[in-house]
Amino acid sequence: MKRYFLMSILLLAGVLTSLSMAQTLSGKVTDSRERPIDGATVVLQRIDSTFVDAAVTDTAGFFSLNQVPEHYRLIFQHILYDTVEKEGTGSDAGVTVLKEKDYALGEVVVKADRPLVKVEGSRLTYDMPQLTANKLVTNAYEAIKELPGVMEQNDVLTLAGTSSLSIILNGKPSSMTYEQLTTLLKAMPASRVERAEVMYSAPPQYHVRGAVINLVLKGYKEGEGGLQGEVNGSYVQLDEAGGNGGVTLAYTSPKFDVDFMYNLNDRYSRQSMEFDALHTVAGETHEIHLSDNGEGRDISHLFRLGGAYKFSEGNQLDLNYTTNFTPNGTNDLRAWGNISNSRNYHESDEQMHNAALSYTSDFGLKAGADYTFYKNKDTQDFSDTGTDGQESAFISNSEQRIDRWKVYADHSLTLPKDWTLNYGTSFTYVNDRNMQRYNLPEMSSDNTDSRIDEYTYNAYVGFDKSFNPRWSLSASAAVEYYKMEDYEKWAVYPTMQLSYVPSPSHILQLSFSSDKTYPDYWTLSGTVGYLNGYQQSVGNAYLKPYTDYSAALTYILKSKYIFQVSYDYQPDYFMQMVYLDSERLRSVYNYQNWDYNNQLILTAVIPFKVGGWWDSRLTLNALFGHAKASHYYDAPFDNRQWTGIGSWTNTFILSQKPNIKFEVTAFGQTKALQGSYRIQPIGSVNATLRYTFAGDKAMIQLKGTDIFNGYNHFNMKVRNGAQHLDMGVANYQHGITLSFSYKFGGYTKKESKDVDTSRFGL
Repeated sequence: MKRYFLMSILLLAGVLTSLSMAQTLSGKVTDSRERPIDGATVVLQRIDSTFVDAAVTDTAGFFSLNQVPEHYRLIFQHILYDTVEKEGTGSDAGVTVLKEKDYALGEVVVKADRPLVKVEGSRLTYDMPQLTANKLVTNAYEAIKELPGVMEQNDVLTLAGTSSLSIILNGKPSSMTYEQLTTLLKAMPASRVERAEVMYSAPPQYHVRGAVINLVLKGYKEGEGGLQGEVNGSYVQLDEAGGNGGVTLAYTSPKFDVDFMYNLNDRYSRQSMEFDALHTVAGETHEIHLSDNGEGRDISHLFRLGGAYKFSEGNQLDLNYTTNFTPNGTNDLRAWGNISNSRNYHESDEQMHNAALSYTSDFGLKAGADYTFYKNKDTQDFSDTGTDGQESAFISNSEQRIDRWKVYADHSLTLPKDWTLNYGTSFTYVNDRNMQRYNLPEMSSDNTDSRIDEYTYNAYVGFDKSFNPRWSLSASAAVEYYKMEDYEKWAVYPTMQLSYVPSPSHILQLSFSSDKTYPDYWTLSGTVGYLNGYQQSVGNAYLKPYTDYSAALTYILKSKYIFQVSYDYQPDYFMQMVYLDSERLRSVYNYQNWDYNNQLILTAVIPFKVGGWWDSRLTLNALFGHAKASHYYDAPFDNRQWTGIGSWTNTFILSQKPNIKFEVTAFGQTKALQGSYRIQPIGSVNATLRYTFAGDKAMIQLKGTDIFNGYNHFNMKVRNGAQHLDMGVANYQHGITLSFSYKFGGYTKKESKDVDTSRFGL
């Protein structure tokens, strides 16, 4: 461990000492009264009028360009001000004053739609205030769902045409679990989000691979310092009541910012299943009928405290501490049928602590380090009465403890002829300890006590190049060395994104990315878990990571209609499936590597409006899936399936004064394929009514989810060799939510590095 850590420090030190003082061209734009001008366009040209770059001023009037020609021309434009041109040299453009235009429109009113999306290098950038202006969104999570192609399925956000999606804030990857991240986004007011950058192939400096959405938060505004924040709360009624609430506070100043967040979530969940199988063991077929019903309840607390000190423009030091703990989670699963009558009761205690330190410089350097501690304890009280009338019972205790260290450094360097070089490195070390103990001597063979040490070294280099206003290219390659116990792997991950913009009405993007997904630590420990007297979950210490190669071609018409074709090839793919054991009368849930999983996806996003009262968006996907596993126990499969997926969102403005809006969202999916599972059609409808008052600072909202109980009819079939089973799952999403929020003041920009615990947990 010391040798690997020393190698990482030397590698990081080498990168830091080699960083040169790359410059950016920056300045400020004001009016004649020295007030900052927001939204002014700044065009950078060479003296021969060759286009180099462009930017838009922020709310404080500042702009920044990533290239600095030796001698350049700047053109400043704004619809309310006269155009100004100025020539210069060096990286400081100073303050440019624009003169107000002298005209009057009288009674003439001009209406036009601003572009919904524009291309900025490898990014599709969306103006979020414009996108969500008439939508029923109150927080950042709901704002993300308004992005074209984004849908929510089973509480997971997906982006059409991609196999997975990462969400980051201000260019920094999230290292929280999905639940913790969505808690943060749901507590964050939508008004904080300035824009969203969608990348189908993320550049390596974001430290995530594949598709990513980068939320850029609004910066500090003059005159809005002091204490700001929001209080919010929701009452959730499913089969039982639950709810959540919290407070967000921020103190901002030109030099020092502090933010604090607390969120309490009282969560109730329920799921049931009907399991029917023809199970063949030693040539004899058994007819199995099993029903189960599980209910869970936990109260989680999320605290976050962060601070930022701004030494000067572009030089900032951030320190954040995040903790999330659920001290008394419970889950009660009861099963009954002709094979088992059991009760499986769990009590859990989970906690996570993270400290993150990062530094951003004005010469293109970003560096940081973070440490995460995670701990989860679980006690299982199990009892079962078998078909022979014999009773069995046991108690098991499980524990997982994880320590993770990460250091990283990134740098961007401007080169001659408008090339930008990006390079960086990172090192991650994880120590995972898993323990499981049963109280019965005859079950000692199922006891486990494992330790996993994981090392990941990564170095990358890439470039950005705008050949002219129409063509731009971003490409990179990351070299990664991965070691976990006896498994070692060198890998190269190339990415590419090519953009062609023949006119503002036509945008074409071609992207390619590669990624690798690793199993979670608990699965790799090989532990055995008992769900009831017939069903077990079994880990796989020999599970290999799988690679994802993804390509997508995207066409955007008139900055709002989106059409895309994408393809994913995933060799060694794995997911959890159920297998009817051919040697014993039991069913096993576990992970196995397949040959591959392929997906061809056709996507169309079609928005339309009717007057000023109806805003609608239709998203359609046609997916062809091909899953093959030649060595899946004694039941290999080679399945193919076309699937149609649709989402239709409609927002109606019922009244301007008072401000009342109504929204209906419908989701539907035809027959689908997941490995050996054949999933029957499903659908759901949600409806929301919202009243906004007190100058749009206060909101009351009533939302009905899964109104027609569509998710309570999630049926799957397996007909694969001797594997013959049916599963009907009820998810109990049918319910109502009553929400209230009140916000005061403004919000300061918070760039924070969150905690990745996606592979943690029992």
